Amino acid sequence: MSLKEAQQFVAQFVSGDYTPEEYATFLQWLRGATLDELHAIADEHEAFQDKWSVPSTAPSPEWVAMLEGKLDELTSDVDETLDRYDEIPELGSVGIGKVRRIGTRRVWIAAASIVVILSVGTVVYLQGRHDGATINKGVVADEPADAASLLTAENAAGNGQKQVLLADGSKVWLNAASTLKYPAAFTGSERLVQLSGEAYFEVSESADKPFKVLIKDAEVEVLGTHFDIMAYENEPISKTTLIDGAVRLVSGSKPYELKPGEQALVRYGSGGTNGGAAGGSGQTTVKVSKVDAENALDWRNGYIDFTNADLQTVMRALTRYYNVEIQYPEITSSFEPFTGGLIVKEGLSHNLKIVLGYFGLHSKTNGKIVTVTR
Repeated sequence: MSLKEAQQFVAQFVSGDYTPEEYATFLQWLRGATLDELHAIADEHEAFQDKWSVPSTAPSPEWVAMLEGKLDELTSDVDETLDRYDEIPELGSVGIGKVRRIGTRRVWIAAASIVVILSVGTVVYLQGRHDGATINKGVVADEPADAASLLTAENAAGNGQKQVLLADGSKVWLNAASTLKYPAAFTGSERLVQLSGEAYFEVSESADKPFKVLIKDAEVEVLGTHFDIMAYENEPISKTTLIDGAVRLVSGSKPYELKPGEQALVRYGSGGTNGGAAGGSGQTTVKVSKVDAENALDWRNGYIDFTNADLQTVMRALTRYYNVEIQYPEITSSFEPFTGGLIVKEGLSHNLKIVLGYFGLHSKTNGKIVTVTR
């Protein structure tokens, strides 16, 4: 969303002619807005001042907290700039005071305007009918957003890490070829997100609002903790590794409580999509064991760790990290599992040479297609 589109949304918001999806997009834009952009939104608000209704509820606490943090940061930037002006004698103290008052006024005009928008908007966010045609004002949802209303953070194959800041202050780091779906604001009784891929979570504590991560055929629930989840759609397993705090993984109807340093490994039944997803004739199993939890975070430091990994697992990992297609149609026999670590920044050619040397194989590269041969 551009600044112009954000200004147009304010006019739509006043008239009630908008959808939950548009409101969610606007909130996402707010999180990256500059002070000048916030001030422009404040000006737009003032232009429609006589048309605003009195808010019927308090602003969402998650979004107010986010906004306050953002304004503190912006205010700090303004103060730092003005402090540098203080060092220029030619400007004079009177002129500096005037500039400082204007800067402060701009910040809090913007703050007041955005809080008005949030206080009205959070009560209608995601409350329209599923077709998004009407808005039911004054009712707060107690259920997660539907799929069409979720924001999506995607980190494509071949990319480095991508950080996502959620409305409650929780932080998520996405690994390559990973997708996180989440609401712009947590308005219900729980904080619900969906993950496909791998991510490291630092969850803000909230005793009365649990944080849940949906992965394929399982759910991870926490109250405030640090943990890693690997759950790619094309992998036959998923791993939830607890760094500190406490989490509970639910697969089927059975819960599994994890302690720091433990990992829940979910092995999906055979016959699923992409050679690994659950839903086939086989049975999904869960195993909780003690592990070196820091190894699960090696990807954040640029390493790819393998423990007893077969050829297919290694090739899928290289595909994600380097955004290539690796083919090996003529190779049908099994090999001894591979255990070792690769350094991502060393590049595909270097790491492929190490892996293929271990398996006794060769490769030919044509653009982004790598063909593995004997």
